[in-house]
Amino acid sequence: MKLKMSKLFAAIGLGAALASGAASAATVAGVTWDTNSPIDFIAQSNLFEQVALNAGDDIKGYGNITAMNGNSSFCAGCELTFVFSDFILQNSISGAAFQPFAFSGGSLKVYVSPVDYNFNVPGTAANGLLWLDLQAAPGNFALAGGANALTTLYGQTSANSTSGLGVAGNGAGFFNVVGGLAASYFDTNAEIGGTDFLFGSNFSPISTPIIDPVTGEVYTHGGGATITGTSAVPEPGALALLGLGLAGLGFVRRNKKSA
Repeated sequence: MKLKMSKLFAAIGLGAALASGAASAATVAGVTWDTNSPIDFIAQSNLFEQVALNAGDDIKGYGNITAMNGNSSFCAGCELTFVFSDFILQNSISGAAFQPFAFSGGSLKVYVSPVDYNFNVPGTAANGLLWLDLQAAPGNFALAGGANALTTLYGQTSANSTSGLGVAGNGAGFFNVVGGLAASYFDTNAEIGGTDFLFGSNFSPISTPIIDPVTGEVYTHGGGATITGTSAVPEPGALALLGLGLAGLGFVRRNKKSA
């Protein structure tokens, strides 16, 4: 990696210190955002994913976050990338326009790392340090289109979709924060049902499918996603624990190098 991990740990510690000293701006592992933004918190991203057509199929994908609260320069010398997986289709779809679909399960992991993301190499979205660990929240679409209480993502195919792998559409769901370096800033339970984030995404076929050079998995669709929530500066005790934890990581790293 271009940036040694010891330097990245140092940046994380500095970020925690800056966050404790500024009520309006937070910095965690080099990622900075305004906790008092008029639009609260919103992150925009690009993504690539597989497609599911038959009940029981699961999807996964990856991408990168391109802006936070309208700021594209939120991570100096670093980047935020993500992977998502284990969304399981509950109903088969043909690709006809305006056909509803529902998924259960699902998780999303956001990583911070030195800049090395290459959308043609899916593995570059899953390296670095775990910045946020999110679990899809079930039950918030129990009344939507007949979806049941297991539903974590609900949506429909779009008017320009065709049958088979040509299917396009959009969906939405909710996430809960379950871990990550920035967890204490976003575990607010401020969204519907006491969840932490609302997300919406769109997808459509890409002209040239992406084949993972390592696993051989094929990603046939691309699109974008927006995730919104509430960001708050955690209590001083939580910040202190974060700082101690990061300091411990750096200490372990130094001891390994000196052994």
